[in-house]
Amino acid sequence: MSTPTAGFWYESGSFVLPADTTSGFAGPLKDEEMESIRQLSRTEIERAFSGLRITVTTNQNAFWRVEVLRSLPVREHQPLPHAGESLALGFLGGTGAVGFDIVALKAIQYAPTGASRQRMVEGIGRGIGRVAVHEFIHQILGVAAAHNDTDENSYEYGSPDRSSQYYGELHWTTARPLLHRKFGK
Repeated sequence: MSTPTAGFWYESGSFVLPADTTSGFAGPLKDEEMESIRQLSRTEIERAFSGLRITVTTNQNAFWRVEVLRSLPVREHQPLPHAGESLALGFLGGTGAVGFDIVALKAIQYAPTGASRQRMVEGIGRGIGRVAVHEFIHQILGVAAAHNDTDENSYEYGSPDRSSQYYGELHWTTARPLLHRKFGK
């Protein structure tokens, strides 16, 4: 039996901070900061899925896919852009995206008072990885199983508008047992 794959990658040009954040962040991201964000986000995904038969890859043809884009479009009947979105395709896998701009904006907004630029960069990386984990859950388990808004420190929480998304520790609640049943080692 082959191991299911979760593809995660960054679109070219996705590392652009919203204009209103760069003044408080002291300029655009540097190459080494972008690499740090890539590594931290991937590490967060691998940590979340550790112990499961799911391989995290950069393959854009993986069974489930999440791409980091500069920004997600505002959808009809949606007042603001979301940090992430997904389309579960059942036996065909799934596809989704993370909006770099919204995650970066929230990471900077929720940074502890006096946080260094490096700490905010780390918050952006963790935040992107955690939004991606949430989007993978939508693809793997469906919309209903992906949300648990009773614990704001969980991967299943329905909003990235919280400090723990970037600077705290997240844990599994309702989705982990379902994932373990399907993909436990």
